Amino acid sequence: MQLRGPGLPTLLCLTGAAVMSAPAASDAAVLGLPVEGQDDAYVFQFFSDVDDVRVVTHQNAYGMDFDNGTALQLQILRQTVTVPAVEAAPGSQEAIDAITTASRPIRDIGDAYQDYSRTRHQFDLDVSRPNWAAGYYVSTEEDYFAQMIRAGYNRDFRGRTFNFSTGASYGWDRIDPVEDADSGTGADHRSTAYANAVGTWVLDRDTVLRVGVEHFRVSGLQHNPYRNVYVDGGNLPERHPDSRDRSDFYLRVHRYLPMRASIKLLWKHYFDDWGIGSDTIGARLSQYVGENVVVRYRYRYYRQDQADFYRDEYTEPGGVDGYRTGDFRMGAFDAHLFGTRIHWALRDVFARAGALQGLALQLSYERYFNSNNFSANILEAGFTLDF
Repeated sequence: MQLRGPGLPTLLCLTGAAVMSAPAASDAAVLGLPVEGQDDAYVFQFFSDVDDVRVVTHQNAYGMDFDNGTALQLQILRQTVTVPAVEAAPGSQEAIDAITTASRPIRDIGDAYQDYSRTRHQFDLDVSRPNWAAGYYVSTEEDYFAQMIRAGYNRDFRGRTFNFSTGASYGWDRIDPVEDADSGTGADHRSTAYANAVGTWVLDRDTVLRVGVEHFRVSGLQHNPYRNVYVDGGNLPERHPDSRDRSDFYLRVHRYLPMRASIKLLWKHYFDDWGIGSDTIGARLSQYVGENVVVRYRYRYYRQDQADFYRDEYTEPGGVDGYRTGDFRMGAFDAHLFGTRIHWALRDVFARAGALQGLALQLSYERYFNSNNFSANILEAGFTLDF
């Protein structure tokens, strides 16, 4: 399903979710713990754009709370991405450019003229207590296998008006690109170490301040093994450094306003050792309209510098210090995002419909544009159903 506008990409996302809560005493024997309750959810998402790229996602979530304060959360996800075939005559310049710079695996030149589909399976398990949490993540697809362990701790101080939390994770990925004569990349790996620290203050009855810092250390393959770079009349495989340190600092302010409204403000500064620095400024205003409708307005501005090895055009095969990139996200640009969302609780509409009293509808529109001459209209429709 897709929508088209005059000269503008339009993205459509449909989301549905059903959330159920019910006693689960029969499951207590599995862990030997008394169960207080269980929350289950199913989420379906469909995404399409004007180029007919489609993403279908099925997600199941299961939660269990125990009398001793322990909580378990399990999420299972299946996502399928479909990229349409190249629409150009074999051997033409349009076909060559589309194939050699593709970000999808191509085993044989004929594959580019057929729809390509890939499926990802994901599994998340989290265990939490009032002051700590731990989890495990695993994801698998045709050419990528990822795992991650994570842990966190938080504690309240000063009569619960200040909270300090910290967390860490370590992920290790195995990358096995399908055969592609142009990429020159064989089996490889990537590991990511992450740590953060966050402080949250309740300044007064209407205002909450949050300050956080994050750091990532990434090692291993970091370029797209299927993406090539145009260099002096030909195409060469993309090459990025195999290590990267990334850090950011952010500040958030949430404040309740009169007339049942609230505002959220964000500022974030990012920098890494590839030469990229960026700043993000954002604001969200939410307002009740009557008892059942909430309207949200959103704006975000983003600005970044280019990576040290990024060039609009490369004239030497060695690129810059042996590195070259075809990823526009490595370049300097700025971007704006405007949006609005309506959340409508339909309990009055279905006052006599029993379970449907928990139905809520969400409609949103966002307008995105950046200095790289890219713009998009993003439409989203979704619903939630609580039992």
